Amino acid sequence: MNTMQTPTGTEQQVALRRRLDSSAGWLITTPGACDGGQYFAADDPDLLGWDTVLRRLHEDGIFGFRLVDVERQAAIEDQLAGNGCRIEWMDVFRAGANTIREALRGLDLSLPDGYRLIDAETLTYPDTIREVQAFMAANGLAPVSTALLSGRRGPCVPVAVTGPDGAIVATSFCHFPHNVHSPHDDTAWCGLSAVDPHHRGRGLGLAANAMAMRGMIEEKGARAIYQLAAHGDEAARNMAERCGLALDLSLLAGVAMPARNAPGN
Repeated sequence: MNTMQTPTGTEQQVALRRRLDSSAGWLITTPGACDGGQYFAADDPDLLGWDTVLRRLHEDGIFGFRLVDVERQAAIEDQLAGNGCRIEWMDVFRAGANTIREALRGLDLSLPDGYRLIDAETLTYPDTIREVQAFMAANGLAPVSTALLSGRRGPCVPVAVTGPDGAIVATSFCHFPHNVHSPHDDTAWCGLSAVDPHHRGRGLGLAANAMAMRGMIEEKGARAIYQLAAHGDEAARNMAERCGLALDLSLLAGVAMPARNAPGN
């Protein structure tokens, strides 16, 4: 029982979640900044200022770039390399609300017998949020904060599905990362999608992902939604496309870190 009260994730992840929560006002008012959920991020690093980007990157060990023009890729890489950092880029899949609505109408989002969607109210309970965070951590995701999952950092739609034994077996999450200074301020991000390995092959990931998107459009007013997929992650790319998103070759997203902390070093 007491372990449920212990913050979930590594010491670094817990500390970073606290910094993000305490900086919520800064994230929604600072030109060029955006809320990466698991880390600080920018959709316009030049507007935010590279001094700020690099300070956060070196203090946190990670920094995100969201929906940056592909023409800026080389300049960003040069800035990072010149400061002892590197970046892993991801592809952006994006679509407008009407396109997503049409795609979701063609999907069967019913859950198999024995599986249940946790209702929105229950998802605000502290114990439920801790279960969601623990599930994320157990499935290789850095958990986001209680404040973000509960909507205290802005409009969001968390989705969690339980299996026959009542334990969470699938999650997804949508929120607005970009602030009023961004051309993407009405665009939501959908991510944190995971399915327990013992419950895969039942369409749970697609259903959770689609439900999060639908809720973000119908309940929170998202005008567009994007997802990120690593090169070669065919499962993520296929899920995004089935929900109506298409690869946007004009935009990129990525995660930067000091070169000494990068995978393989």
